[in-house]
Amino acid sequence: MSRAMPVAQASAQRPVLLCVLALAIAGAATVAAHGLLALIGLITNAAFYGRVEMELVSPAGHGWGAWVIAVPVVGAVLIVALARWGTRGILGHGIPEVMEQVLTNRSRIAPRVALLKPVGSAISIGTGGPYGAEGPVIAMGGAIGSLLGQALTLTAVERKILLCAGGAAAMTAVFGSPLAATLLAVELLLFEFKARSLVPVMLAATFAQALRVAWGEAGAVFPMGEVGAVAFHDWLPLVAIGVVAGALAVAATAAVHGAEAIFAKLGGSWMWRPVVGGLIVGVIGWWQPRIFGAGYEEIAGLLGGHFSLMAVAVICGCKLAAWVISLGSGSSGGTLAPMLMVGGGVGVMTGALVERVGGVGVSPGLAALAGMVAFFAGGSRAFFASIVLGVEITQQSGVLWPVATAATGALFTARLLSQHSIMTAPVTQRGVSVPAEFDVDVFAHVRVSAVMEPVPQTVSSAMTVNALADRIGNHDPETSHHQALLVADEERGLVGIITRKDLLHALARGNGARRLDEVASTELVTAFPDEDLHDAVTRMHQHDIGRLPVVARGEERKIVGYLGRAAILSARRLRWEDEHQREPGWLARKQDAT
Repeated sequence: MSRAMPVAQASAQRPVLLCVLALAIAGAATVAAHGLLALIGLITNAAFYGRVEMELVSPAGHGWGAWVIAVPVVGAVLIVALARWGTRGILGHGIPEVMEQVLTNRSRIAPRVALLKPVGSAISIGTGGPYGAEGPVIAMGGAIGSLLGQALTLTAVERKILLCAGGAAAMTAVFGSPLAATLLAVELLLFEFKARSLVPVMLAATFAQALRVAWGEAGAVFPMGEVGAVAFHDWLPLVAIGVVAGALAVAATAAVHGAEAIFAKLGGSWMWRPVVGGLIVGVIGWWQPRIFGAGYEEIAGLLGGHFSLMAVAVICGCKLAAWVISLGSGSSGGTLAPMLMVGGGVGVMTGALVERVGGVGVSPGLAALAGMVAFFAGGSRAFFASIVLGVEITQQSGVLWPVATAATGALFTARLLSQHSIMTAPVTQRGVSVPAEFDVDVFAHVRVSAVMEPVPQTVSSAMTVNALADRIGNHDPETSHHQALLVADEERGLVGIITRKDLLHALARGNGARRLDEVASTELVTAFPDEDLHDAVTRMHQHDIGRLPVVARGEERKIVGYLGRAAILSARRLRWEDEHQREPGWLARKQDAT
């Protein structure tokens, strides 16, 4: 009898390789991220100012007048050309497309998408599209990791880890947020919280941050004034900001779907939709030019409290409208910066309203940051990443519990109103199921003894093949319960296991008169009653078998149970009972007793 080495022991050296590869990917993703930002700056300067410079600038100071309406239209035409003669994979806002490749294509991103997606996004943002560079940057970094993972001999999980390492490193290069980038990868792409994936991804993100510091970019991406002590009475306005932001995030997601439906009803080729969307964005931007591009200056202005309430309402309202319309038209770009800008406006206005009605409020800067974090948490459902992002982009540790409060209110509200987020909705619309929550593997917390059949039926090793075939044919309950039977000697010691397939093969070969111990499988894979069900199931996968004899540890001929597929599935029943069966509390028991 033999037992296979567990997979975890067989692959113990793989994390070292993944960490080395993650560092290389982080370096490449950081350089690529800066290259994309330079390309966006080049296109923005050329499109809005007619000059050749790579510095990121706001398009709001252009001098085109009404002619500026044509700029997003021209950008949309170029994007459509790339999609038509390149690949339609460049459309969308980045993260959902990467998520779909993780869930359906074993984390394989096509080289053509990896090359053209950043170019399309740079054109979109550079010509006034109301997007940020974060989604495309994450997609580009993820593509670098995926391509390396496809070039090497790796498992699908290892390739996913490298994809996430590239995405986290690229996001860190832009936002200086290594922990938030890692958590975002965990919540939206990895769908697991394990050291095997956390270590390489976090290593890549921190290395990207180190390169960012070496590049001379150690400061906060969005500096804000020192946050003073937050009082007890500030909790209420923070919760209110979270609730409003969560509800608006759900409404925005629904509005995007509505815009998609409207564009689909226009008829004609799909290629007209981004162009029409660009035209509408151009008209909105002609009236309110601050909606063009990522809006980093506007985000900084909201955190600094530089806008009046009327300006906040107009700018952020127009940004939201332009963003929803452009997304609905199927253009290319990222969602994080627009969500921060819109959320910041929600925070400022909600905070002001609560202060006017209830007499308590927080500073405009903190209200803006709380709204940004809350809107992102409600819209993306990346709860922990959203909270940490608020701390990292401002480098203000004092904002942690205020933004966590707002994010909690937003997530609670958003989950009550909708099961889908703006990140998952595009994927689920295409029929792909996206994990909504982390769930501990039930097999890892159930012992084999809890689900095995404790007194399994056995057949004598001296029985002939014909005799067993007759008993099964006569529906003998002692031999018909399982597809396989344990073969035991006179002392009920385990000799082997015989399946119905083994029995049919023996009959077909004319071996009906032979004893069972001569035709049964004797090189057995077994399980122990005190081991985790996860290990036993892993062993079954390794050997492509559907059942295991359970034997005593140290006495591997002593039969103590039988583990089949039905028993394994019963572990799910145990988890279901834990979640759904209410047990009477001591108050109820006391009442029953009286």
